[in-house]
Amino acid sequence: MKIGILNYTYAVPTSVSGPADIFAALMRTYPVVSGKALDIDFEIDLITEEKGVFWRKPFSENTQQKITKKDVYDLVIIPAMFSTKIEEVLQKEARIIEWLKEQYKGNTELASICVGSFLLAATGLLNGKKATTNWMFADLFRKKYPQVTVEDDKIIVDQGSIYTCGGAFSFTTFMIYLIEKFCGHEVAITASKILMINMHQQPQTSFSIFQFQKGHADDAIAVVQQYMEKNYTKTITVKEMAGISNMSPRNLIRRFEQATSNTPLEYLQRFRIENAKKMLENKSYGIEQVAMKCGYEDMSFFRKVFKRHVGMTPREYKDKYGRGSLKMK
Repeated sequence: MKIGILNYTYAVPTSVSGPADIFAALMRTYPVVSGKALDIDFEIDLITEEKGVFWRKPFSENTQQKITKKDVYDLVIIPAMFSTKIEEVLQKEARIIEWLKEQYKGNTELASICVGSFLLAATGLLNGKKATTNWMFADLFRKKYPQVTVEDDKIIVDQGSIYTCGGAFSFTTFMIYLIEKFCGHEVAITASKILMINMHQQPQTSFSIFQFQKGHADDAIAVVQQYMEKNYTKTITVKEMAGISNMSPRNLIRRFEQATSNTPLEYLQRFRIENAKKMLENKSYGIEQVAMKCGYEDMSFFRKVFKRHVGMTPREYKDKYGRGSLKMK
């Protein structure tokens, strides 16, 4: 199986070498541990482009060769890029974008890591499909590529021959997922044990931090946001918010959603849950105390809303991220 890993300008080095290391380590260690050979032999190339010429360098070798139009990979991995360079990469790497499209026509499967999804989406191949990306850049991705359905709560999204994953270092779990796709469950379990990489799809919501969505120019909505953030421990109604902004409830909801991508009540819930997360991480409060301090009197409702937004219960979150949870045991 021929695997190509793009090594473009501003690619994050760990998401170039890391996937290659995982596949190479599997080939070295699987026969030793299992006592049998892998059914698939991985040929791993690092791919660069210079002045319209594409080069391939076999992993762990120093020699390189030109890639011809006849060279088609089974899988091409698009690494993460430095997040401050997204626009620059999209402008600079037009040839890579076209090359990816040509490879896909030849039945190559494509996989992006983190914000490498922006480069993949620039091909147009994600239009009408689902994808994920780093949760910090999901809103930017939606604005740039409105024809793609963003599922930023997921770490991995599989669309058959196109795969995307979330945060940059989630590539470890992502590679185990791809190993299972190509080599089967037994090999993936063994790889997980050998490399000590968890096989799971914990949602990105477990790691995300609510961005308070202030990057808009609607001053009236900004006033409502400030009011909610100061009074989130109390009961706040849409009618009350509409009065503050001198709008009808219907107009408030429309403008608020246009400015923040959330309805007012969704925003309030997300703000409350973000504060609940911080209390669970840093305070010695019990779960019920946290719920009350964040404006929830109904514990059952608090647990339900928390799990919907975070992907785990308040108790699970406190056990995982609370003070002392990271101490060596």
